[in-house]
Amino acid sequence: MKDFALFNDTFSISKTSTYHLSILLKPSGIAYTVVDTLRKKCVAIKNNTFSDLKGTMDYLSRITDFLSKDSFLAKNYKSVDFVYSSTKSTLVPMELFDKKLLKSYFTFVHPLDEFEEIHFNKLTKTQAVNIFSIPSDITTLMVNHFPELKFHHQATSFIDNSIIKSESNGHVIGIMVYMSNFDITICNNGNLYLYNNLGFQNEADFVYHVVNIFQQLKIANNKTNLYLSGDIDKGDNKYKLLTRYLKNVWFSKTLDSSNVKYQFKEVPEHYLTNLLNLG
Repeated sequence: MKDFALFNDTFSISKTSTYHLSILLKPSGIAYTVVDTLRKKCVAIKNNTFSDLKGTMDYLSRITDFLSKDSFLAKNYKSVDFVYSSTKSTLVPMELFDKKLLKSYFTFVHPLDEFEEIHFNKLTKTQAVNIFSIPSDITTLMVNHFPELKFHHQATSFIDNSIIKSESNGHVIGIMVYMSNFDITICNNGNLYLYNNLGFQNEADFVYHVVNIFQQLKIANNKTNLYLSGDIDKGDNKYKLLTRYLKNVWFSKTLDSSNVKYQFKEVPEHYLTNLLNLG
């Protein structure tokens, strides 16, 4: 995803107390959207890529630098959501969930590093809980900057939004693309049948994983809509190769249920649907 910083002509820095701020932190960088909660309109978007990263301390330094230098992030907002992107998460059915067992659920699937904290989100559209970890240095940094923020994992809103999309579109597959991994959901008529996160090294690797899922699960190519979002566009080789093998490939848009108007023609909205559809 290219860097961008765009502000609607109705954006007012003196009215941020009526705005909602959503921030997404990825291994490749940071992005945010600002929504005017009175007009239900997205009034600002920004993406900044961290190039030539030199390890964990450099990553943390880049985040700190971004937060301190962006004058719009120094303002007070009505509410703030923080979305953390990582491959370390696991879903637990609600009937089996016990908050006291968070660490056991998580470490059954992923190692918990010494300086990581465990968080969880309840999914709103299915009876499950998403359990994930965030490095404590990052949580401390974000809370110090935004004391009232809410923590989310990138898969939480992605899964909920995929389920919502399937309520009116039947059998759908959703894919949220990041630099070296992607989330995938399979939903049908408001029910979640599969969620996974898969890594890839190149466009051929990416397409192999997607096509293999179609084949292994015997999904009808000509009857299933696939919705792409995240770090991908029509000029991307991943997209070009994917459309050679699959029909009905679309780019996601902001859900009607979010009631958020997106009007930045310079930047495709599927880049930011995970933030715009949040909650």
